[in-house]
Amino acid sequence: MTLDEFENLITLMFLPKRSDPPMLIRGAYFRIRADGTLRGPDNELAASYAKDGLWELGRRTYSAFECTGPLYLRVTDTDGHRESLGPYDSLKVARGAISTHDNWLGAHAICGQLASSTDLWQEIAFLRTQESA
Repeated sequence: MTLDEFENLITLMFLPKRSDPPMLIRGAYFRIRADGTLRGPDNELAASYAKDGLWELGRRTYSAFECTGPLYLRVTDTDGHRESLGPYDSLKVARGAISTHDNWLGAHAICGQLASSTDLWQEIAFLRTQESA
């Protein structure tokens, strides 16, 4: 991996529910799918969204994850319509909602329930550029 490729990786910082240290994961892109999984390149499972509104990464649970940009979102709604949003300098995913700073952008779940409402995004891709993945 070249230095440019390494610098272009997205780093997600998972914030622990307790006083545990945060967990960092890196990838070229990530996707939150309608089944509640967070997947990276090659469709590799990175984390799962649980019914209690927490992210499960390995055997630990996390209340949210954050990432810094520039980042783009490619979102797909329940009708299959795709839209590109961004760039954003930071994003946070917590309790089913996706926000930048204190501004709500959208949601993949409501209070721990997976996407089923027509107002929820079915898939959210976190990308470095609009053309990625």
